[in-house]
Amino acid sequence: MLKVRITLLMAVLSLGAANAEDFPWRASAIGISVASLLVWNPMQLDGLGFDQGSDESFERTRMLWLWNMDEPIAEFGPVTLDGHYEFGFGQIAPSPQNVHLGFTPILEWQLNALPGSPMLETGLSANWLSLTEQADRQISTHFQFGEVLGVAVKIADWQLGARYQHLSNGDVKQPNNGYNFFNVVVKYWY
Repeated sequence: MLKVRITLLMAVLSLGAANAEDFPWRASAIGISVASLLVWNPMQLDGLGFDQGSDESFERTRMLWLWNMDEPIAEFGPVTLDGHYEFGFGQIAPSPQNVHLGFTPILEWQLNALPGSPMLETGLSANWLSLTEQADRQISTHFQFGEVLGVAVKIADWQLGARYQHLSNGDVKQPNNGYNFFNVVVKYWY
């Protein structure tokens, strides 16, 4: 019952802040909305994340919703193969109209015996971009495949990493210029 009351309070605050003329109030509407999602958690998230990446003159910013895979997949001596699912949503600038949605199963190759449990992340993703042409980049299709390769460390409930992600349509249609993002990723697991 307490979660319902807190969620309703945050929804009212969010609506009021979103209608305000001042930018700080609008920014607080986003923060209140995210906080209400954390309190209510209707999608049974295991964590939230944020990534910021760049590819020459393009910048990508995304929020990540995270779900753990139930149990470790396998163990190979000191290496544990674990994983999670990421649903990312954000935009690719310079055009704020270029919305990016993506779903990525991530495999984590962890060295749990070392401090910070360093890991190698790999993944394949399905992505949708709202624009097929932006500035000098043409990608021809809205649907894009993605490959992820990164490194990360996990300290308590926080995970910090750096990753490379390639997006392209897999030569389904030409031109296929794609994107090559170099990202910083921060995740919080709860």
